[in-house]
Amino acid sequence: MGLMALLNGGKKQFTLVDLACDEMAILAFAFLVAKYWPVLASLAWYWYLIIMIVFWIKPVMALVKK
Repeated sequence: MGLMALLNGGKKQFTLVDLACDEMAILAFAFLVAKYWPVLASLAWYWYLIIMIVFWIKPVMALVKK
């Protein structure tokens, strides 16, 4: 069993509260990275939008396929 299969199998057993906690932990990690890497926080707003769209493509495609 590969690492991705293990992680995907574990995610399917999450409740809504578990998913919310997971997302909040990721958000806190992103704030930590921004705190200690100030260059990242100095980007123009449209770079954040582009990054967000790039990372949303796969989940949205998976949602549309279902």
